Amino acid sequence: MKHSRSSLFLMEMIIAILFFSLASAVCIQLFARSHLLSTQTVNQNHAVIQAQNLAESYLSLEGNVAAMQDLFSPSELTDENTLRLAFDSSWNLCTAEDNAGFYAELKSTPAEETGIMKGEITVYDVSTPESPIYTLSVMHHTAERRGSHE
Repeated sequence: MKHSRSSLFLMEMIIAILFFSLASAVCIQLFARSHLLSTQTVNQNHAVIQAQNLAESYLSLEGNVAAMQDLFSPSELTDENTLRLAFDSSWNLCTAEDNAGFYAELKSTPAEETGIMKGEITVYDVSTPESPIYTLSVMHHTAERRGSHE
């Protein structure tokens, strides 16, 4: 009789330990997933801020990408209409050689016959460049410059 009571108690303890280990495994997965989601949200918020900053500068400088390079130092012109900014893991401007974690790229289409300048700003993580964190399109109608009023 005593032997059956102890084995029943042992079986009950094993089931309780199994239940708590399964519950703790689920909780650990939830915490890990929430940490990953939080990190992605922080990066997306920073990407939105940097894209808006580039868009406002692009509009205020009327699409002059060379002037934007002077404004955002260090930055690089990959061609005459494309500006690339590099950011470290804390979203501070850095050079591409300083182990950049994120890039923001502005591709400008100058206003020619249409009078509309267009810019496409893409912010992406270096580890996944094929899927951007954030993309922003900017369009602005450039007014025709007239001579001074006399």
